[in-house]
Amino acid sequence: MRTSTPDSGPGAARAALRGATLSYRALFTWFNPLGYLSSRIVRPIGMAIAFTSLATHYGAGASRMLIASSLLAGAGAVVYGMALSIGNERSFNTLGIWLASPQNKVAAACQRALPHVVDGFVGGLCTYLVCCLLYTTMPIGIGQYAALLAVGVLTTAGFGLTLSALALLIEDLFVGPNMAELVLMVLSGTLVPHNRLPAFLRPLGDVMPLSHVMQAVDGLLAGRTRSAPLIVELAVGAAWALAGVLFVHLAARRATARVALGNA
Repeated sequence: MRTSTPDSGPGAARAALRGATLSYRALFTWFNPLGYLSSRIVRPIGMAIAFTSLATHYGAGASRMLIASSLLAGAGAVVYGMALSIGNERSFNTLGIWLASPQNKVAAACQRALPHVVDGFVGGLCTYLVCCLLYTTMPIGIGQYAALLAVGVLTTAGFGLTLSALALLIEDLFVGPNMAELVLMVLSGTLVPHNRLPAFLRPLGDVMPLSHVMQAVDGLLAGRTRSAPLIVELAVGAAWALAGVLFVHLAARRATARVALGNA
């Protein structure tokens, strides 16, 4: 007769969720009502209003930019959250303890991604709803947007895993997420449409998170409904996740060796 152990099934899932929640509570200075409101709600909405207002000023219309900037709000939460989930270990002088702990570092980094995927979804959805209210328009339905956002934050999590690896190697923990957010703004097809990029940058845009989500957005706004771009988007996210697993593994080994040399 088989009996379940605490390390399998529902017990393992509860342990993973508990660990993810504890890491979120312990490692982020914004985990308080005012900090969360300012950094996760007000800032993304402010940026979305700025980008959408610029688009309407130059005659581009509000619909596409409203959706794009809301998607960026969700992706930005994932990018910064996943990078800082490892980087703040260095800031709080606990990186050596984390590296020395008997755990799979890749699994630990993936576990820490869970709250930020949820956080990104909530932030992106709030941004979209508030901007729809302010501009008195809803370009696509809430259900359609929520599905696009869910795919976007999942694929961005794969991208964010590579930033977790950078946080193990680079002392300035904001270098990675700041550069990543800039790359997403320029190359993902959100703020800058893919066909307006220089020709040599377009192949880079094709492998960035959100790029194929924006193709689906453009199709919806033109009255076409296709699932192919979202399938490609998930494949891009899976490729980033595999690259992130490799980078985290190699970076953790290198960081562990550096910590050991520093303590010798």
